[in-house]
Amino acid sequence: MVVPSISRRRPALGFTMVETMVVVLILGILAAFAAPAMRDLLRTQRVRSATYDLLADLTFARSQAITLGHNVSVASSGGSTDWGPGYTITDTTASPNRSLRSQSAVASSVAFTGDQSSLVFDRTGHVTSGGSANNIVSFNIAPTDSTAPSIQKRCVRIDPSGRPRAVEGVCS
Repeated sequence: MVVPSISRRRPALGFTMVETMVVVLILGILAAFAAPAMRDLLRTQRVRSATYDLLADLTFARSQAITLGHNVSVASSGGSTDWGPGYTITDTTASPNRSLRSQSAVASSVAFTGDQSSLVFDRTGHVTSGGSANNIVSFNIAPTDSTAPSIQKRCVRIDPSGRPRAVEGVCS
């Protein structure tokens, strides 16, 4: 007796081309909605990062001035009010001047300007700039995109006592 062979069909493994195309289409639609929000998020994070770096470095410079009992200078690398190319922190009382820390350039999509090209923390931690004491020094950190909302911009101010503070928006 011969048993007829029954061909069993194996279930298909994987996805069909139609299923794959539907998934790709859905991912494309979701990406189109997410892209503008992601661009804004990245722009905000670049500004926040530059702001936090500046706050940390200003606090470091002030604490070094108090700890060492020396004048500590914070100066833009370009020697101008454009702090975007970076800045250096230097103990100016030491002979020769001793570099304490330096900060590299910020992202090209961030505008980083100050109202002074340098400032000095004296041995008491107070800030002097432009040769006169008790000046308030401020920095504007903002996206280079002129359409950026005020919420993405930061103002860092150093009051005469030497304490840096950051606020949302541009310095006025």
